[in-house]
Amino acid sequence: AAQNAGAAVVYTQDWHPATTPHFDKDGGVWPVHCVHDTWGAELHPDLLVQGPVVRKGTSGEDGYSAFSVRDPVSGAAASTQLQSLLDPSVRRLVIVGLAGDYCVRETALDGRRLGYEVEVPLALTRFVELTEGDSAKALEAHIEQAIAIATATARLSSTTGEGSARSRTS
Repeated sequence: AAQNAGAAVVYTQDWHPATTPHFDKDGGVWPVHCVHDTWGAELHPDLLVQGPVVRKGTSGEDGYSAFSVRDPVSGAAASTQLQSLLDPSVRRLVIVGLAGDYCVRETALDGRRLGYEVEVPLALTRFVELTEGDSAKALEAHIEQAIAIATATARLSSTTGEGSARSRTS
């Protein structure tokens, strides 16, 4: 629907190496997931990908936000290509996907820091709740940063069209 209305759609994909400080087996907090070139890193087969894909965590960095990655050891941050893919006329982002309490949250917060209007439709977002309360903390952070939380699909129709972009995170 967003593309049919003329909005840009950008997809993100975790694409981790087999060994990374991001994984619990290597000292991090996450179970092994989305290892590059494995079935676990594939985007959902029913997702019609018609736009650029920003891969995150490709060199073992934490890639929570679609806009930036962070070295899990040094904390050094670097930008992804996402912002360069967005037309300068884009003012509003609609961010959906996994995980609402990590990747979606960080992408939404970075979007606000970069000056975009941001909306997170809850019906199109899933939370992992790694630690009890993560979902509630994410929603509180969204509200504090003036990120719109859509609870009804009717709001989605107002987010498409000129000057909009969507990011599906995973």
